[in-house]
This record gives sequence, structure tokens and C-alpha cells, in this order.
Amino acid sequence: MQFDEDQFKQIEALCRAMPLTRMADYGMPRDLAERAHRLVREGARWDEVLEKLGREQEARAEQDPARGRELWHAAAVCFVFAQMAFNADSERKRCLYRQMTHCFGRFAALSYFPVSRVSVPYRDGTLYGWHFHSGAGAASGTVIVFGGMSGWSTAYRSMAESLCRCGLDCLLVDGPGQGDSRLEGGVFADAHIAAGFSRFVEYVQNCTPEQPVGVWGNSFGGLFAALTSVRDQRITACCINGAPIRAEIPPFRTAQEQLAALFGVADAAELAPLLPALVFDGERAPLACATLVLEGGADPLVPVGTQQSFLTGNHHPLSRLETWPDGEHTIYNHAAERNVLAARWFAAALSS
Repeated sequence: MQFDEDQFKQIEALCRAMPLTRMADYGMPRDLAERAHRLVREGARWDEVLEKLGREQEARAEQDPARGRELWHAAAVCFVFAQMAFNADSERKRCLYRQMTHCFGRFAALSYFPVSRVSVPYRDGTLYGWHFHSGAGAASGTVIVFGGMSGWSTAYRSMAESLCRCGLDCLLVDGPGQGDSRLEGGVFADAHIAAGFSRFVEYVQNCTPEQPVGVWGNSFGGLFAALTSVRDQRITACCINGAPIRAEIPPFRTAQEQLAALFGVADAAELAPLLPALVFDGERAPLACATLVLEGGADPLVPVGTQQSFLTGNHHPLSRLETWPDGEHTIYNHAAERNVLAARWFAAALSS
């Protein structure tokens, strides 16, 4: 099929935003990821291809209960990527995300680690998440994990399970402007976004008052993790993975649309007065807790070395910067190694 220039650019932008390494990191089987990229480059619509693959995994899960856990999860991941075709909220995006939530719920019911759905009132809406329990007696702490502009709670199942294997509970959450909290809960980001993430800290402390709490923010969510940890002294450890130091209007249209949707505004022009408050300044307000910064030398979105600023003024003995020279954004291409390193670090930081 022949494409005009605009169609070609759109296809390449989608494939760049959702590379095979990212799809695998979120839990999509390699053959499905490769099939999706091939079909899209042959002319099929991204959302329709991923929706069809998701429906296929659902049908297989119903027919083969013995493999249900992984098939339901594969279906959920397909719908995660299907809805990413749309940056702004629409009924199509919302329906695809609801289907993802349904499939992830079916997976959660079969999960090796017990998983429960979480809803937390916030302002006039509701924040949502998924609570993974290590199941090995009393956990030694809980880590709250979240993403940024387009990677949201359920995408980080592998992180949750790595934490559980280290004896930690994990809360995968959608903060203000993210996932179900935005699409169903009606909660958008604002200059006080850290207050929204702190509601999950309160939730954890209400469930397990004696447990220490960590936060792990990925991509743009790494900035949110840093700002929340500065604000909330109940946080013992913070991991920042592939984050900018400040919120700025991105140079690319896709990212501008995603950021506008996060804040619930129509376009980049309306973002300008909202972003100046979302800046990490270690000289003025440093992180005091144990802080792990993860960076990739091949990250096209966050230049290598810039995240060192998150450690400005931080003197905790467990704080450090970990670099993968060939690491992609949020270290997609070393996901298993990243997860083990961070989970072991949290286990040490939350027990010290």
C-alpha cells in the first residue's frame, strides 16, 4: 500500500512511540508486537490492529483456562497500546481503556501474587490503582509505582512482581491526569499534582500503618515522584526513571497533545501558566530520602546526565545514579535487569 507523506509520518510516529522494546516491557509477547508493527506498516489502523489482537487473546483465554493468566494479561496489554493511538480523550479511547481494565481484572483474579482493585476519593473525583500483595507474610514495605503522560498503572506489572519477589507490596496507580483516574474518575493534573499522589501514601499507611513507603516514577512520572517525595516526608525512598527536571511544553505535537490531555486543557497554549510550578530544584528543596535515579544513554527524550540534578543536595548513603549506556527511554531494553536492580534497592532502602 502506498502512503502519502502525512500518513507515512503518522505511522512512523506511532511505531517510534511504541517500539517493540516498550511493548515487550509492558508484557506483550514478542510475536504479537512484531505482528502489530508489520500490519500497521502495511496500511492497517493502529487502534484496529491492537484491538483485534486483544480480542484474539481474550478468546484464547476463554478457550484455554490453563493459560488464562498470561493470555488475559496479553489481551490487556494489546488494549493498552490500542488506546495510545488517541492522545486526546474520546469515547473510542475510553472504551478501549475500559476493555483493558476488564482484561487486567481477569488477569488479577488469576495472578500469582494477590491483586486487589483500589479506589481513593480525591477532590470531586476518584483515583484508581491495583494493589499487589507479596503474599509472604507481612511485607517489609510498599512501593507506589506510576508512569507519566501515556504509560499508566497496568503497564508496570513486571515492576510490581519484581517488588513482590523481594518481599515488598506494590501499588500500581493512576495519578491525576492518568488512566482510569482521568478517564473514569474525572481527575486531571494541576500545579498541585503531588497532593494527588500523596493520597496513595495515605491509603498505604491506613492499610499498613507500620510499613515504610517508597515511590517509583517512570518517564514524566519520575518528576512527579520527586516533587511528591519533597512534599511528603512519609516517603522513605524514591526511584526516578527517565524523567525531565521540569515540566515544559514539548516540541513534538504528539507529546503536546498528551500533556494537554493530562491537564484537561485543549492545547499547548493553555498549558503555559500551569507548568512553572512543576520544576524540581534541588538547591531550594532537595530530596532528603534515599533516591535512585535510572538513566539511559540512548534515551531520545531525556539527555544523559540531566537527571543528575535530582541528586543535588541529597546526602543519603543509599542514593545513587545508575546508567545503562545503551539504555532507551525508561530502560525499555533492559527491563528485567532494571526491575531486579530497583526492587533490591527498594528492599534495602525500606528496611534501613
